[in-house]
Amino acid sequence: MKKIYITLWTFALIFSCISCSEDITDVNENPNSPEVVPTNTIFNSATKQFTDFSRNAFNSGRLTLNWMEYWGQNAYADEDRYLYRETTTESIYTNTYLIATDFKTIIDFNTDEATREEAAAFGDNDNQIAASRIMLAYMFHQLTNTFGDVPYYSYGSENENFQALQVDEFLSPVFATQEEIYADILNELRESADMINTAEPVFTSGDNIYNGDASKWKKFANSLILRVAMNISNVDPSTANAAIEAAVADGVMTSNDDNAVQAYEASDATASPLWVAFIGRTDFAVAAPFVNLLKGETGEFAPDPRLFEMAAPINASIESIKDDSYQRSEDYDDYFGIPYAFQNANQLPFDTYSFPSSKILRPDFGEVLMEYAEVEFVLSEYNDWDQTNYENGVRASMEKWGVASGDIDAYVSSLPPASEETVLTQKYIALYMQAHQSWAEYRRTGFPDDDILFLPGDTYTLPPFQAAETDVSSYTFEAGVEGAVDIPARVRYPVILQTLNGENLADAVSDLPNGDTIFSKLFWDVD
Repeated sequence: MKKIYITLWTFALIFSCISCSEDITDVNENPNSPEVVPTNTIFNSATKQFTDFSRNAFNSGRLTLNWMEYWGQNAYADEDRYLYRETTTESIYTNTYLIATDFKTIIDFNTDEATREEAAAFGDNDNQIAASRIMLAYMFHQLTNTFGDVPYYSYGSENENFQALQVDEFLSPVFATQEEIYADILNELRESADMINTAEPVFTSGDNIYNGDASKWKKFANSLILRVAMNISNVDPSTANAAIEAAVADGVMTSNDDNAVQAYEASDATASPLWVAFIGRTDFAVAAPFVNLLKGETGEFAPDPRLFEMAAPINASIESIKDDSYQRSEDYDDYFGIPYAFQNANQLPFDTYSFPSSKILRPDFGEVLMEYAEVEFVLSEYNDWDQTNYENGVRASMEKWGVASGDIDAYVSSLPPASEETVLTQKYIALYMQAHQSWAEYRRTGFPDDDILFLPGDTYTLPPFQAAETDVSSYTFEAGVEGAVDIPARVRYPVILQTLNGENLADAVSDLPNGDTIFSKLFWDVD
């Protein structure tokens, strides 16, 4: 929080310098230090920093990628068993506000008459505001889905409970309710999509998601409306349906070309966060429940060729994966997952389970914020489990992962009919590497079910060659949190808030059905 205050105070000093008299400004002017930071530079930094922290080894690898059983840990199983670290949730909380401050700064520069003209040199004013609002909506949606009630900022609302990021007025902001936040996020996204001028660039440079393409930002905003609205479809169907109908009419993603992806570069200094996690370490492997689903051993689907793109065969060394030099295999028997929540996992040699593939373990792996496949799965659900939308979603996911067209056709033709279970399980597969959203989907729907996921109290039988390495043929998932029988419904608020904002924190905790625990469901989690 102190960083947030310092950042805003610094910008306040910048503005105060701008307002000085012309003579004083001339005397103190530093030609090498611009008074207004280029907004495209702020945006470039903010989107990267957001995916850097939210998709890193702790905030994704040891939390949601782990809990949704896409990945498991091979050295210890604490987070697998829901014993996450306090530093993880503190990072998610504090970094969200720190980076949100940057997006608010872009809005401020584009609305303040003293800086608006200078900001326009880096892109259309309204488009810069809209893109920043979209990113704020994305971040706050993820934040409230993680904790519940949180301090919230809105550009378009004067709700007295929206006090975040305004430290000159509110050093201890109240926690807005989840219901208020959801309603306003839908409004922010609707207004953002409507204010975008597709004839002008968003930014002239520095946009590493859409390279300044305003039409794609508009589709992204509308597609996010589908995601947010579907999350409340069980508790407020009229609002959800109206929002979805308007978003579809205005234009959502229609192909993988519209996917929102934060780009990274092919060097360690500017690499994707999970590549950084594998520099000098090998903490994660693809989890057995996910591998078994893709092999067709669980669930209702045929063996899925996406497995060959998402994971490496067990005989591929970590060095060959990072070098992209291993021999690719299309034999499903060459793929096995790390046993999930297995406290003897550190006894297993690396050649007894599959690491993520070279398509993921690469420095320039793009972190997906949202993709076209998800849009089709939402529309399938919205259209009463429509078969065409369902097949479109599967096909889009497979195309994104680079599956051969003939294999796609064969797999799609083998799909069981669209239903709640089949559509939502395929959505789970498509959300691989987007685990924060996958976690929200599971809490909302209960899919994939416990025939696929490995939950506390379940017993898993190891493949014989893994059992031989550990002298354990089977084990039972023992959660590290007493009373846990399912994936956590939320995470606890950071302890630091007891000091920084204790009174408002206490009010927020009092609204939670089971207090500040992982068992308190969020308002839309009524499955």
